[in-house]
Amino acid sequence: MMQQASDPLAQLRDIHVPGMIEAWPPAPGWWILAALGALLVIAGLTWLFRYWRANRYRREAMNELAQLLENHHQDEDDQAYLEALQKLLKRAALTCFPREEVAGLTGEAWVQFLDRTSGSHDFSIGEAEALIDGTYRPDISVDVESLHLVAKSWIRKHHPRHLEAEKQRLDDLALNRSGQVT
Repeated sequence: MMQQASDPLAQLRDIHVPGMIEAWPPAPGWWILAALGALLVIAGLTWLFRYWRANRYRREAMNELAQLLENHHQDEDDQAYLEALQKLLKRAALTCFPREEVAGLTGEAWVQFLDRTSGSHDFSIGEAEALIDGTYRPDISVDVESLHLVAKSWIRKHHPRHLEAEKQRLDDLALNRSGQVT
């Protein structure tokens, strides 16, 4: 007995290994992070769906433009292509821009509108000038391939922000001119 009293370590029990850390249920921070992640995914999918739906008219216009080119390759009628292209571009513009701004545009004003809404000068310079009065000339001959590329580019790039940027630029220019006069 004396020997046991003199060795206090002999009275200790073996080391207890802690239990496994459970993965479930997660800590509250993980729940919050999962909820935020789910909200971000839902918001992203909602934005993508709205973007896809808002650009449906562009996809349809691109399909119709491809069909116009295919029809032109069969018919070789530049006049018919120009008329159909004018109608297609006008319908696409009416989908995106206010009717009051677009419906009455013809000739040079129409071509300038197409340039302003795409932020380019593709319609007022080159083959696309045929859109000004080409449908009224019976003996018109145009490079349909380049006209097709310009129209394709407009369908992809047109946006109201181009008009807003130009309006802001013109307002700034008018403000600068009025400041110089005084």
